[in-house]
Amino acid sequence: MSTKSKTPKTTKSVKPDAKRTKAVAAAQAADAAANAKAVKPTAKGTKTTTVDAGGGIMVDVVETATPAKATKVKAPKEPKVKKISGLDAAAQVLKAKGEPMTCKDIVETMLAKGMWKTGGKTPAATIYSAMLREIDNKPGESRFAKTGRGLFALATNKA
Repeated sequence: MSTKSKTPKTTKSVKPDAKRTKAVAAAQAADAAANAKAVKPTAKGTKTTTVDAGGGIMVDVVETATPAKATKVKAPKEPKVKKISGLDAAAQVLKAKGEPMTCKDIVETMLAKGMWKTGGKTPAATIYSAMLREIDNKPGESRFAKTGRGLFALATNKA
């Protein structure tokens, strides 16, 4: 029988061969380069982690001044053009006309002058309903008055 002791397969040999040493050194250099890119800010400065050729980890703390925050200068915004409501446009049309009009005529005038835009199928019914709602909800303060069947005019009871 032989007296040589066998080493387990999990144990690495003590003598490194030349190819393996170069491969380990290259891997460690790649790790060091990757870790050098990973900069972690600390309270005192910038913390960088590097791996030396022996496989040990070295931590370098470099004192740096914190950069001043750049203030953003906002460009002045252009004032938004406020869209006119359907009721406001209807009041303007009735004021310009000076006599009672049907909702259909009011809407046609508003759309022709570009005072109001709508994508609805029945804009005349929408304006009719809105004017009636204002008359009912604001008695004495409404801008509109119903003068006849389907006819509206500006209210004369304003002070």
